[in-house]
Amino acid sequence: MSLTRVTGSCLCGDIAYEVEIDAGRILNCHCTRCQKTHGAAFGTYAFAVGETLKFTKGESLLQEYKTASGSRAFCSRCGSRLMSFTENRTDYLGIVLACVDGEVDAKPRANIFIENKAAWFTPAETPPSFEGIPKDIFE
Repeated sequence: MSLTRVTGSCLCGDIAYEVEIDAGRILNCHCTRCQKTHGAAFGTYAFAVGETLKFTKGESLLQEYKTASGSRAFCSRCGSRLMSFTENRTDYLGIVLACVDGEVDAKPRANIFIENKAAWFTPAETPPSFEGIPKDIFE
């Protein structure tokens, strides 16, 4: 694991957080849910250590949209998509990389759920693309 401490915030700046992400575990997700929640061809997520998530501002403004697989969290004022997580935030916490403040010295490892990619988007050859999530993606 290559942990990096980052800070992040929403568009309006009313929510701010800090968290440790694993710079070696960044993915572009092309599933239809990510396309709709991001309003884009895909969402880019960095896996994070749930126990390290600390809101430094505006946690009460965080809203959650619950799905069968977990929650998608966003700012109730500006609508910025900030993260996805399982109920306890420790089994899975995915930080939306676009809302991380500053640069992260890492690149996505893969495009996942490529079978659902937007018809109008053609991903580059790197990173590699996969249907679903390969079990050995981070080995």
